[in-house]
Amino acid sequence: MVPGNELARLSITEVGALIAAGEVSPVEATRNSLDRLDRYAGPLGATTAVLHDAALADARRAEREILAGDYRGPLHGVPLGIKDLADVAGSVTTAGSTVFGNEPASVDAELVRGLRRAGAVIACKLNCDEFAYHPTGATSQFGPSRNPWNTQIVSGGSSGGTGSAVAAGLVYGGLGTDTGGSIRLPTALCGLVGIKPTYGRVSLDGLRLLSPSFDTPGPMARTTRDAAVMLQAMADPVTDETIATANRAAHLTSEMPVGLEGLRVGVPSNYFFEDLDPEIERIVGAAVDALAILGADLVHVGMPSVPDLALSQRGILTIEAYQNVLGATGGDVTRVNPTLRSRLKLGLDEAMRPGEDIQITLGRLRSQRDDALAAFRRAIGTVDVLVAPVLQRPPPRIDQALTDYHWMPNLTRPFNATHQPVVAVPCGWTEAGLPVGLQIVAAKYRERTALRVAYAYEQSEQAPERRWPRLHEAV
Repeated sequence: MVPGNELARLSITEVGALIAAGEVSPVEATRNSLDRLDRYAGPLGATTAVLHDAALADARRAEREILAGDYRGPLHGVPLGIKDLADVAGSVTTAGSTVFGNEPASVDAELVRGLRRAGAVIACKLNCDEFAYHPTGATSQFGPSRNPWNTQIVSGGSSGGTGSAVAAGLVYGGLGTDTGGSIRLPTALCGLVGIKPTYGRVSLDGLRLLSPSFDTPGPMARTTRDAAVMLQAMADPVTDETIATANRAAHLTSEMPVGLEGLRVGVPSNYFFEDLDPEIERIVGAAVDALAILGADLVHVGMPSVPDLALSQRGILTIEAYQNVLGATGGDVTRVNPTLRSRLKLGLDEAMRPGEDIQITLGRLRSQRDDALAAFRRAIGTVDVLVAPVLQRPPPRIDQALTDYHWMPNLTRPFNATHQPVVAVPCGWTEAGLPVGLQIVAAKYRERTALRVAYAYEQSEQAPERRWPRLHEAV
C-alpha cells in the first residue's frame, strides 16, 4: 500500500499506471482523496460539496471494470474535481452563488460525461467566484478559496477552488473555465499546468454561462501530460470530428519531442512585458531564454492592436455577464455580491457611450474586436507560438482582494478575444515562495504545439524545482 501523502503527490499518469498494474486500487486512491478533502478542503475554501457516496460508487465500478479487463486509460479510477459551474448529476450547481436554488442536476454536463467515459471518479464540486466573475477566488458566496502556498494570499479566480484543491493534493486534477483568465490565473498562482483550449473545443452544454462569446472550459493539473490527458477526455466529440486529423484531441497525448528545434517562438515587444514586477520579469525572462536553449528560435513580435483586443473583450464580456446575471436573478442584481455588482457597473460605464443602446454597444465592440483581431493575426503570422507572463506582479492578500484586482486579467484576456489555445505552466518561484506562471499561446486548434513547448520546458534542466505546500502549517 502506498502511504497517503505519497499517493496524493503522484501525477494522474503515475497513479493511473499503478492502478493499471493493480498496485493501487481506485477505491484506495478515492478514499485517500476523500480523507484529504474532509481534512483540508474546508480550511482552504476549495469545495462546495464533497461527493463521498457517489465517488466511492464510481471507484468500485472502476475497480470492477479494470479487473474484468475493461481498462480505459490513465484517468480510469482517478479522483478528479469539477468546478461548480458544470452539472454533475445528483449535485447542485451553484456557480458560487445562492441565486440558483437547491435543485440537484439531473444529468451530467457534456464534459463530465467525457471524463466519466474515460473512467474518472468525480470526487467533489470545486468552489469558484460568484458567476465565475472575478480574478481572485475571493467572491464566492461560500467563502474565499485560499492559496495552499500561503493561505493569506488569493488562489486566483475564478477557478480558485480548483487551483487550491489540485495544488494541495486533494484531487489529481480538476475542471476550470476561462472567460478572461480564470484557468490561467489560478494555475499560475497555485503552481499548476492549465489549458485554456481553443474556444468551442470543449462543450458548454450543462454549464452555467457568464459570457458565451468567451466561456472556455479546460483542465487544471500538476503536469503537462496530465492536463493533456484530461483535455483529450473532455473535448467535445462532435466538434472534434470537424477538426483536421492532425489537430484532433486523440493526438494530444501521443509522444512529444523534448527539443524545440525549428520552432519559432514569438516574444511580444509591447504590452505583455510592460510594467512587470522586476522579480517576475527576471523569472519569466529566464524561462523564455530556456526555450532558446532547447532549440527554439526567439522572434520579437510587435502587436499594436492588443490593447484594442483587450478593451473590446472586456466590454463584450461585461455586457453578456450583465445579461446573464439579470436573467438568473429575475432582474434583482442585489441578490449577488456587491463586488460583482460594482464590477458590472464599472464595465458598462466604460463600454457604453452616453445614450447608446446596449445592443448597439455590443455590435460596435464586436466590430472593434474583429478589426483588432485581423491586425493581430497579421502580426503573429510568422511564429508558431507566443510566450508571455500570466501576471504582472505578485497577487494580493485575500483581505485586499475586493479592491486590488482590476489589473489581474490584463495579460490573459487578449487571448480570450482571439479564441486561441493557451497552456500555462509554472516557470519559477518568488523569494516569498509563490509560484510564477508562463503562457504559451498557439494557433487555433493547435493545442499540441503549445503542449509540445510546455512539455519540453517541463522536462528540461531549466524548469523550476518541484515543491509541495506544507498543509499542516497552511491550514
